[in-house]
Amino acid sequence: MFKAKIVVVLLMFMGLVGLCGLREIGGSPPSASQADPARESWRKEFDDVCSKTQDAMTFSQEELRDLIRRCDALLPQIEKLDESRKKVYLGRLQKCRGLYAYVLDAKKNEKK
Repeated sequence: MFKAKIVVVLLMFMGLVGLCGLREIGGSPPSASQADPARESWRKEFDDVCSKTQDAMTFSQEELRDLIRRCDALLPQIEKLDESRKKVYLGRLQKCRGLYAYVLDAKKNEKK
C-alpha cells in the first residue's frame, strides 16, 4: 500500500512538472519567444514596414518605392524560418508589398 502511494505521488509530480513546462537538463532548444534577439531582428523591420499599410495613400511615390524595396529585402530572411512561421509571415509580407505596389501604380496613373 505504501509503495502504491509513492508511485501515485511520483506520477502526479511528473505530471505537474510537464504541465509547468519545466525542461529536462539539456532539453529542447528555446522556443521562438525565447530566441536570440539578433535572429529576430527581421521582425522589427517587418512590423515597421507592415504597420504603415493604413497610411499607404498618404505616402509619396518615392516613399512607396522605399517600402516595396524594404519588403523585398525581408523576403530572404523570412524564407529561412520554419515552415509554419514562414507561411504566415510570407503571406503577410506579400499583402503589404502588394498594397504598396497597387497604391504606387494608382499614383503613377493619377499623374498621367
